[in-house]
Order: sequence, then C-alpha cells, then structure tokens
Amino acid sequence: MSAKKSKLKLDPKAPGLDEMTRLRRRALAKMQAMTGSELFAMAVRAGIYTKAGKLTAHYRAAEPSASRPTD
Repeated sequence: MSAKKSKLKLDPKAPGLDEMTRLRRRALAKMQAMTGSELFAMAVRAGIYTKAGKLTAHYRAAEPSASRPTD
C-alpha cells in the first residue's frame, strides 16, 4: 500500500453539470495541482492567513463555532 494520498478527480466536463459546478471543479483542479506553499500564498492573498501563518481577525473566533463539536 502506498502512503501517498490519492486525489479525488472531479471532471468539469462530466455530463449533467451546471456552469457553477463546472467552475468550482476547474478551480479545485487548479488548487490540487498547487504546492503547499502556493496554497498558503493564495490563502494569504484571500485574507484568511497572515504572512506569519496566523489566522486573520475575521477567521479567528473568540468562541468555538456552534457547528464544531467541543469534546
């Protein structure tokens, strides 16, 4: 068995998909091809992380999310 994770292949050209699903699948395919550094840089540009690797204020919560288990 291989320790390498298999990536889910989402075909944007699959029949029966609406245009928004096709756009999301193309975006996900591009992200799957990125390195960890490229993904992190994208998250910094999107305002999710700071360059220092901390979550930005918008994504830091003082209280746990109601949708996350606390145990």
